[in-house]
Amino acid sequence: MYGWMGIILRVDLTSGKIEKEPLSDRLRLNYLGGRGINSRILYDSVGPEVDALSPENTLIFGTGTVVGTIAPSAGRITVTAKSPLTGILGDGNSGGHFSAEMKWAGYDHIVFTGKADRPVYLWIENDHVELRPAEHLWGKTTAETDEEIHRELGDPAIKIAAIGPGGENLVRYASVMFENCHAVGRTGMGAVMGSKNLKAVAVRGTKGVKVAHPGPFMRLSRNLHERIINSPVYKGLAHYGTPYFTVGMYRSGWLAIKNAQTNEWPDVLKLGHKVLKRDYFVKELACTSCPRHCNQAWVVRGGPYTGTHGAKIEYGAIAPFGAGCLISDFGAVAKMNSLCDDYGLDLIELGITLNTVMEWYDRGLITKDDTDGVDIIWGNAEAAIELIHKVARREGFGNLLAEGPLRAAEQIGRGADKYIALHSKGMTYGIDDIRAMKGYALNIATSTRGADHLRGMPGLEMIPQASTPEMLERRFGTTEAGIASSYKKAPLVVYTQNLCTLTDCLELCKYNTEFQGEAMNIEDLAGLFSLATGIEMDEKAMSTVAERIYAVEKAFLVREGMTRKDDIVGGKWGSEPIVGGPAAGERIHPEKFDKLLDEYYQLRGWDSMGIPTTSTLSALGLEDIAEEIRTKSQ
Repeated sequence: MYGWMGIILRVDLTSGKIEKEPLSDRLRLNYLGGRGINSRILYDSVGPEVDALSPENTLIFGTGTVVGTIAPSAGRITVTAKSPLTGILGDGNSGGHFSAEMKWAGYDHIVFTGKADRPVYLWIENDHVELRPAEHLWGKTTAETDEEIHRELGDPAIKIAAIGPGGENLVRYASVMFENCHAVGRTGMGAVMGSKNLKAVAVRGTKGVKVAHPGPFMRLSRNLHERIINSPVYKGLAHYGTPYFTVGMYRSGWLAIKNAQTNEWPDVLKLGHKVLKRDYFVKELACTSCPRHCNQAWVVRGGPYTGTHGAKIEYGAIAPFGAGCLISDFGAVAKMNSLCDDYGLDLIELGITLNTVMEWYDRGLITKDDTDGVDIIWGNAEAAIELIHKVARREGFGNLLAEGPLRAAEQIGRGADKYIALHSKGMTYGIDDIRAMKGYALNIATSTRGADHLRGMPGLEMIPQASTPEMLERRFGTTEAGIASSYKKAPLVVYTQNLCTLTDCLELCKYNTEFQGEAMNIEDLAGLFSLATGIEMDEKAMSTVAERIYAVEKAFLVREGMTRKDDIVGGKWGSEPIVGGPAAGERIHPEKFDKLLDEYYQLRGWDSMGIPTTSTLSALGLEDIAEEIRTKSQ
């Protein structure tokens, strides 16, 4: 077998039984790997009756078809389960080196079921697999856990995925941290691990991956590496990492400030990429086989947070912790980023929670009596940091915030929910102001895991230098696909979502694809897949696979009771215009957005309620799902 290792590792945490199962042709050929196979396994094993934090939930680690090869950035991993945050399909995707190590050990996927009667971690060394006691690790941060397991097993080359106190305490947006700084975030996969008493997974592999056509595969990979290096956004991301986006998004009017009350705040410049490089930078790091090396190791060299250090400070931390909270001290934002990594907490969901809490406090919906005396005013970094500790430990007011802003708003009442910037399907967002980018807004509304940019943010509408009018007309039927404010976006969004789906199956980095206006497209992914596996697939065949996977994920949501009513831009952004900045006045127009949603459903082959039709599912080889949906609707 080429490309895949051909083995699914199944771990029953209740009984301690570990089995190795052949990876079936059905899964390989119809879902490819990574997110695709994960989503199908989840659909088949977890129904609407299963609570996300119960032993009946299934947790899946999935590597990709070309992971462990020299393909550009072929080292990502998807972790999937029912989400404790949203109650629907949940997953997250991480970079680093764990995925390649897992593949080299001989495994494409690991499926965890049940619940251990005490804390454990899984140790994999090629063919040797065992569950080991982890009581001594319970309560430790992810960094402490990583250090202790390395000491215990005695091999510095081991790669580790671990949860921190956030996951142990079932914070609904707890992350799984890979090598301390790479996060599977957003949907609470860390809480699922915690609910199963699974502290960590440690892996060491030495087997390597075979490809069907080594020479052509190497030539294509080299060509793609060169194209990435010469692409429009490469230099900025390679030199600064994702903090490179902060100032650019602000100057475009697309960065939400003060819980999206305005898009204008000059102090954003104090949080920019040049400040990081000048005052905090240590060195650049790269994930497996990636030419971009966007991971910035950093240290705080002065002020109250001196000595705080880490890697991968993200735009996804700077935007909500800095701009969203009006905290202009880069060192404080770095400290908050570091705490999230140590505790295993999602930067974005926690950041939006803090933004929302500050507005509640400012408007008098909550007082110090509610916040345990914490004076959570705008710009108060120490107060925000104190609440991060409380959330991770579920102490006092932090116990409520650990439920996420939507559940917290419901508990507080008094109209608290109307101050959440954006939500969809139980997940919040509020960083990039999608009111100015209508394709981005459509992706948020139709994402299969909630309000999420990574399912298909259409970078081609945001980065003019990444396209030409002729290319946009040829591929998407209109030059307006490249105009952020235009509603003519359905073909672009479907394409980008399909591209992201396939990228998550091969387990490459989206930032090297047209998701970010960059080098690789679906035709390139088809080439990598075909040369790696020896199974010929062109762009059309790969797009069909993406449609199949997206339909399975959508069917999971339909089975949970979700329809068109849930494909929304909820919160302030669904009704209010942008205030301040170059994009002031931009808004989501309900009638135009409804028409756009209709166009999207038609392209997907879904009915007017956003449900995949029987004919669409049958054409994708999903007759079993078609029958289940048909039975449910009767």
